[in-house]
Amino acid sequence: MLEFSHVSKAFHGKTVLRDVNFTLQKAEMLCLAGPSGMGKSTLLEIAAGILRPDSGFCRRHTLNMACLLQDTPLLPWRSALQNMDFFLSARFSEKKRRQKALLWLENMGLGASLAQKPAEMSGGMKRRLALACALAAEPDLLLLDEPFAFLDAVWQHRIADFIAEIHRTQKTTLLMVSHGVDVLRSMDIRILDITSSPVILSLDGTFL
Repeated sequence: MLEFSHVSKAFHGKTVLRDVNFTLQKAEMLCLAGPSGMGKSTLLEIAAGILRPDSGFCRRHTLNMACLLQDTPLLPWRSALQNMDFFLSARFSEKKRRQKALLWLENMGLGASLAQKPAEMSGGMKRRLALACALAAEPDLLLLDEPFAFLDAVWQHRIADFIAEIHRTQKTTLLMVSHGVDVLRSMDIRILDITSSPVILSLDGTFL
């Protein structure tokens, strides 16, 4: 589903990824944990196709992908419901989009905020809206960068439960970056602690 082969990346002469090799098969989940500045988000942006590696390659064996990156990808001139409709428009009919949008906005505690625009929302609300857009898309491959940022403990556990349920029912492949991993302990997810830069990651098969 997702393959990294000898991927290296540098910025302004500083190497952040060096010879990264791993493969995630369908329905496998991997979380890269550790402090900021270690190159984890760079790795995720390469997985999403936003950045190109300096050497090696990243191959995604699906076109059905959804991602949540550091910058919340919301359209500021659209309401919460309109944002959902836009991000789901390429995959579902108008009727299906509305059904899924209303369901996920309710799931994320935004049922009373359908008409609010991102500028009228708190950081946590915007994060939950962006997560709703990603999770509602029913992707084969889900890429999440700090999905629990700006959320209190209650919402962190709710989001973890939603992700686990989607993985269970849809067999979604997941690559995640997160600082806090305590909330993930209840999930059947492999957690790798990245504590040094550049990242040199090699998995034999899919899991160590």
